[in-house]
Amino acid sequence: MSFALPKPKAVTEDEVVLSRADWDAIVKVLRDPADEDEDDLAAVMAARADNARFAARIAGERSTVVDVEIPIEIVRAKLDGVHPLKAWRDYRGWTQVYLNFKSGVGRDLIAQIETRRKTGSVETLDRLARALGVPIEALIEDGRQGEAR
Repeated sequence: MSFALPKPKAVTEDEVVLSRADWDAIVKVLRDPADEDEDDLAAVMAARADNARFAARIAGERSTVVDVEIPIEIVRAKLDGVHPLKAWRDYRGWTQVYLNFKSGVGRDLIAQIETRRKTGSVETLDRLARALGVPIEALIEDGRQGEAR
């Protein structure tokens, strides 16, 4: 059972007035959150199944294992404005020189992509993604990422 907060009938500084049906729905969820927990668990299981199918497809195309789940460290770095390439490289503990060795992409180009002076061709990003063991989509920014914060 999904639950959305009801719209109050009236709101003052000291009181919020709800319909009886809305109040009963809130009480039911607070007394028995199991239904909502089951929905949440089902959603998590469905997302994990989708991830597994995506990972299998990418692994089949590349003949290698690929990370399809994004670690929290990557999410935090991207929220801080770090380019995804640098975020993944740092997460792996690699230097630009080591990524150059693993991917065959020049260290200068890696630095230019990480500092957003160049975007990198699809071929270049594919080589970097393969070296890092991530889907190419993990290295591509949309137009809003990397803007001044």
